[in-house]
Amino acid sequence: MPQPMTSKMAAILRRLADAGSPHRIPLADLARGGVVCAAPAILAAYCHNPLFGWSAIAAFWTHISLPDGPLGKRCRFALVFGLAGAFASGLGVWSTACAPLMIVLAALIGFCGAFASVAGKRIGFPALLVATAFAVSTAFAGNNFEHALGYARYFLSGSLWASAITLLSWRPREQALVPGELPAVLSSTLRQHFNPGSQGFLHGVCVALATAIAVATVHYCELDHGYWMILTVLLISQPGFAATLKVSVERVAGTLLGALIAMLLGHFVHAPLLMAWLILPISIGTLACRNISYLAYMLFLTPHFILVAQLGQPDEGEIGLTYLRVFNSLAAALLVIMIALVARPLWRKPQSSGTVGRLGDS
Repeated sequence: MPQPMTSKMAAILRRLADAGSPHRIPLADLARGGVVCAAPAILAAYCHNPLFGWSAIAAFWTHISLPDGPLGKRCRFALVFGLAGAFASGLGVWSTACAPLMIVLAALIGFCGAFASVAGKRIGFPALLVATAFAVSTAFAGNNFEHALGYARYFLSGSLWASAITLLSWRPREQALVPGELPAVLSSTLRQHFNPGSQGFLHGVCVALATAIAVATVHYCELDHGYWMILTVLLISQPGFAATLKVSVERVAGTLLGALIAMLLGHFVHAPLLMAWLILPISIGTLACRNISYLAYMLFLTPHFILVAQLGQPDEGEIGLTYLRVFNSLAAALLVIMIALVARPLWRKPQSSGTVGRLGDS
């Protein structure tokens, strides 16, 4: 066991060293991304307004979702993503007034977010983040229209902030391949995979089940900071079981290591403003490791989110938040793995039986 882990860490270190080349990672982009992600959190500390923490999450998601390509398409994408995320956030908060409706919506939106992966990462990843915005918002306090509008407004403001900074400093690069008839191609792809025998459809069903169970568990058990469990469920689910297991293990391991970093920071740093400024280098590390290693990415993302949550609820200590993060990550990983183990064989069995029957008839 030590040998594989040593080899994995050595591979990560080699990739980090390669990424240090200015030709691999544009340092200016990393610094700009760090400012985009940290500014709302710093504003939350200065203004004593925890809702800016949600703006910080929205800014982070927007920054990592913006695709390459012509400036006009990037602007339209940024606007659509911000509006969709804001609507999903408000709907999630408002739906908590009726638990059965909230759970049904969580399943439907979770399915749509996961099923969109059949259209490729350019469409699938932002769609999953919008679904995550809805599901996570069901764990927030408040269930009336005023609270819903507040969360929607702060998500939109964080998204627009990230979009403005990113697009205003945009530099032309090699444009991504964007088909001329993207809507037609997208519609055709979705119709082609929208059948029970599709791997993408099965993935959507598994995510829908996991999301509904996670949302219901957090709501009825009143889990403290249960949104981390919901977020983890959506972001570790993969189309294949082997990939799901791998991502689950790496996320739990990264969460444990990142939680230790957060505990150390909380032990030595007590001033909220200084804690807010620490999010800047941590967010830069998060962005730098995102395409290098999922384990290293979680190593930075965990203290990033813990510090943002701490700014939103300063009465809670980092140690308590750390334990909650670890517990919620473990619970989410177990839930996703169990659903993958149970639902996939049960779903495929009738499909296989139908195929055998058709072959027999022919």
